[in-house]
Amino acid sequence: MYKIFFMDEMMPVSEVRPLAKSLRALQSVLRLRILSRLAEGENNVKSLAMELRVSQPLISWHLTQLRQAGYVYAERVGREAHYFLQPDAFRELRQQLEALLGFPLC
Repeated sequence: MYKIFFMDEMMPVSEVRPLAKSLRALQSVLRLRILSRLAEGENNVKSLAMELRVSQPLISWHLTQLRQAGYVYAERVGREAHYFLQPDAFRELRQQLEALLGFPLC
């Protein structure tokens, strides 16, 4: 098994892969803009598309990626899905980064 060296300890690649997958979900500027809007409160695809000036299908696709990564969740309200941030996912990401880097993040 390959190992990655951090600080004076070795971290198995199997422990780094989930973090890399989580970070890949955040690599899009549009996804970060969506997360920023959701940090202000719940939102739906139509509103996000209008606010961010992109198509509804594009917003839906990016929300699906964020949902699969665990960063957002959806609740049905009538015929619409309302999207919310998943705060626990960001806490977990922070913990993973701290473990990887070997120091606390402020």
